[in-house]
Amino acid sequence: MCHQISIEIDLDSLTYSGQTIGEINFVIDSYDYFPGVGWSDFVAVILKWWIDNCRAILHAPLKSFHSFPFMDGPLSISAKKISLSELELSFMKDGQMKTEIGIVSIEELKVALIKATRQFINAVNRLGWENEDVDVLKHTIKSLEMY
Repeated sequence: MCHQISIEIDLDSLTYSGQTIGEINFVIDSYDYFPGVGWSDFVAVILKWWIDNCRAILHAPLKSFHSFPFMDGPLSISAKKISLSELELSFMKDGQMKTEIGIVSIEELKVALIKATRQFINAVNRLGWENEDVDVLKHTIKSLEMY
């Protein structure tokens, strides 16, 4: 059974001081937040990393591993490609498995990344915050949308 996945950014938590920082989480089945409610990180930077990894997964061979890291702290999500359309996810801390999540759809991950990134970019544009990381993110999301 596939788990539902989303990526949630609390747009009200965003702050800017050269970099945009805000609360961001992977959410499994609408209730399991990782790293946890209130986790704050460099949103534009990690979204770019995650989009790059999602694009890599689309072309990766079966059984390949990919990581969706967080910038602050030794936390990440490990993804193993188990079929052309599915990944097996685990939450990691200090390189060790913290929680095995199970199977998620690659397409659902892609859609979650696009949705969260578009919401973030729209919020940053409304606030008038510009920096190189956001400019790079704007181009990076287009490459994922084309798949």
